[in-house]
Amino acid sequence: MSGFSQSSVSSQSSRGTKRKWVPEEDVALVACMVDLHNTGTFNADTGFKAGYLNELEKMSEKVLPNAMLKAKPNLESRIRTLKMDWSIVYDMLSRKNNNSFGWDEHRQLVVAEDAVWNSYTNSHKEADQFRHRSFPYYDQLTAIYAKDQATGKDAQTAADIIEEINAEDVTVTNTHKERNNFHRSEADVSLDDMDLLATQPQTATSKKPR
Repeated sequence: MSGFSQSSVSSQSSRGTKRKWVPEEDVALVACMVDLHNTGTFNADTGFKAGYLNELEKMSEKVLPNAMLKAKPNLESRIRTLKMDWSIVYDMLSRKNNNSFGWDEHRQLVVAEDAVWNSYTNSHKEADQFRHRSFPYYDQLTAIYAKDQATGKDAQTAADIIEEINAEDVTVTNTHKERNNFHRSEADVSLDDMDLLATQPQTATSKKPR
């Protein structure tokens, strides 16, 4: 696969998480994820245990030696996107009330009547992108993540995952802001506060009458 990986290097953005992935890299990444899942070493109820990204980095280096993919942010960000896309498709195909959707195995595409699409996307706008877009990794990611999609009160929908991803992005942004402001706030000690403590009136000692 080294023939295409050099082009991915030139597409690497300085911002890291905005890296442009080519289809062959997605195929290789998903294949590594399936292999890692099949070994069982890092399996968990929600996909993989902590530390699996470092193992995936080692695996990807073997199949994509020139892509220079790092566990963070490259693999972490791309897997998050793939899981979000998978969850959107999974919701359409696997929820009890969505039996009007079908799966075209040959085209790797969600299929349904226009009326079904129109009705569903009114309340699930994120699904509209898959009306004419294939998702060739559905079967592989279902084998990894389907157990994470509980039925009942603990069910996690595509909207939940999108909200979770957005929350993580906000947390990262806020963390950077806090670090940037730390020294500034630490040095900006209010002299008024110090004076207030120093000038508080002391309680006078009263003499008892004889």
